[in-house]
Amino acid sequence: MGGLSSRSSSGGAQPVNAGTHLVRRFFQSLVDRGPDPQGEAWLLGLLTDAETPLYWQMSAADRSHALRSAKCPALVDDAQRVAAALHDAGKIRAGLGTWARVGATLMGKVFPRGLRGRWADYQDHPHLGAAILRESGSAELTVVWAAEHHLPLSESTLAPDVAATLAAAD
Repeated sequence: MGGLSSRSSSGGAQPVNAGTHLVRRFFQSLVDRGPDPQGEAWLLGLLTDAETPLYWQMSAADRSHALRSAKCPALVDDAQRVAAALHDAGKIRAGLGTWARVGATLMGKVFPRGLRGRWADYQDHPHLGAAILRESGSAELTVVWAAEHHLPLSESTLAPDVAATLAAAD
């Protein structure tokens, strides 16, 4: 997940340590019970009929993360908001809870090519999500960002400013 960014006070994208990002998400997952209904209604209004069921299949913590991502002030339009919201859609294929995700992440560092089953699906969630979103007819930006959100920004096929903005939303 190298290449994650966050907004600095001056408005530019600044690198964020991938470990810091994972630790923050872990603790949010432990206490998160889902997004606020008003914010969720706003986000659902942006999704297509085919994307909505994918969103509902996400865990409560992932839906909260989706909403926080979509509400990032750096995003310039609804297409970016939807891409930010659905970038982790591939995690629904793995069906892992918080502790199993921790295990999959740690074991993936030790055995990068040796995971199987749902742990392998969790590690491959960017590609799985891109396929799910493409099958659902999502916009190309949403599909590409789902596939590339763990890549360093320098490897993204998106315009550098768009990739940096979406990374800031994550």
